[in-house]
Amino acid sequence: MRSKLLLIAGIFVFITACQNQKKENLKSSESVPEENHFDFPDSLSARRISFVLNLKQAVAKNTWPDFGKKSTEGTLIYFNTNKSEVFFPDSLVIKTLVAFDKYSDDYLSASRTDSIPYHMENMLSFDPADSTHFYYDNPVEQYSSVEEIGNYIPSVESSEMWSTMVIHEMFHHYQFNNVNYKEYARNEINPLSFNPNNLYSLCKEDENFLTMIQKENDHLMKAISDNNGSGRDSLISTYLEKRKNRIEKYSMEYPDLEKVEDFYVIQEGSARYIEYKSMFILSDYANSSDSIVILNDPMFKSYVEFKEVDLTKQAFSYLTYAAPSDYHYTIGFNIMRLLDVLRIDYKPYLLNKPQNGLHKYLEDYINTLPNNSYVQY
Repeated sequence: MRSKLLLIAGIFVFITACQNQKKENLKSSESVPEENHFDFPDSLSARRISFVLNLKQAVAKNTWPDFGKKSTEGTLIYFNTNKSEVFFPDSLVIKTLVAFDKYSDDYLSASRTDSIPYHMENMLSFDPADSTHFYYDNPVEQYSSVEEIGNYIPSVESSEMWSTMVIHEMFHHYQFNNVNYKEYARNEINPLSFNPNNLYSLCKEDENFLTMIQKENDHLMKAISDNNGSGRDSLISTYLEKRKNRIEKYSMEYPDLEKVEDFYVIQEGSARYIEYKSMFILSDYANSSDSIVILNDPMFKSYVEFKEVDLTKQAFSYLTYAAPSDYHYTIGFNIMRLLDVLRIDYKPYLLNKPQNGLHKYLEDYINTLPNNSYVQY
């Protein structure tokens, strides 16, 4: 991993303005939490961000309560044509701006902070060479507008689909707001020369490596859908053995492979998991007559894409396919779905103990079974 962490959503995939504008900016159900209302201008960008912040609370309530303890994880920058709109600006961001127009403590706008055409990331650097940048030791979310994202990912055709990508990145910000997780990234992962680019290179250059990964993923998928307890346990044991064999085979040449893979399986797998869970909130909205809407948004499609969330459908299949570029997203996502099936309580520990790979929770489960023959290493 390089010293600059660019946490970009791997998708080959509203809280209001001033208090007197709440009902105008968002039509909302009674469940929208009052504490989420910030002092934003009455603008399309603010309505979109407000929508995502309400979605954050809904998915947290249903899936990951700690993710909802804060209304926002911190500063986020919305790139809108030739300007950057900064929501919840902190002192580090403000310090780097040459000039800006301040609307409130919650919002300001400035000329575009960089010329990079595409942003969907949580930016964070531990490199002292970046000490003058706002993202040095300071996670900051950055998003291109819905319209601009669509230019690079044509499948993103709505503000609703865009919001699932934002939730993914927002969860990365939540991860790095956890002290244990951030320090592990800084002290244990950041110094390594091995990084996700190396994982991608291994998949592209070594057909056997990718084949092994995809077979592991197949066993996870089968275990998720297997309703027979002993059959499922056998699939889990097989997955663990195949993973163990792959790590042993490749660690001789790449000694940091396991440590880096484990970290990114947690990081990207959990963010994809939250992204997926947010889709079910949108599905609920699609099937409700009084759901939140984004007013005057030409990219808001009334949740038509989410009337049914089915991983076998083309629109959602990217979530479960272990592609060379993002297999760690998929492996982590599927392990977490399997842990849910097993009713294993892993979420309170995941970020607090990032040194424990997700597969460890499966190992612990298998080792509690009678007549278990699986041996950890």
